[in-house]
Amino acid sequence: MNKLSAKELFITGERLCREYFERRGFQVLAQNFRKKCGEIDLVVRTDEDLIFVEVKTRSYHSMESALANVSYTKQKKISRTSLEYINLNPEHAKLNVRYDIIVVFYYPEHGDFALRHLENAFLPIFD
Repeated sequence: MNKLSAKELFITGERLCREYFERRGFQVLAQNFRKKCGEIDLVVRTDEDLIFVEVKTRSYHSMESALANVSYTKQKKISRTSLEYINLNPEHAKLNVRYDIIVVFYYPEHGDFALRHLENAFLPIFD
């Protein structure tokens, strides 16, 4: 059994997501982009899309539980932080914006991971 600490799990999950996007030809623009209003785990782009990605890494395998952790409040923080990112990087302002979630499941009995990518997982919230 390969038990990882919470920190190791978090770091590995984000690294796997970064590699996942890079293998698919996406450009990773930022990782752990932080501002006063919140944080975005990954900012990636294609030729036409600017994608703000929330990563949830879990050692228990409940998609429902993982997605519940991307609450309305969390979505609002990600949305506001994405505006800050675009304001700081106006060259990306004309790209289509979307908000994705990647859930990374860890299987300690085998020491491996599985990724579930949910494109357009939520709409931005700016209220």
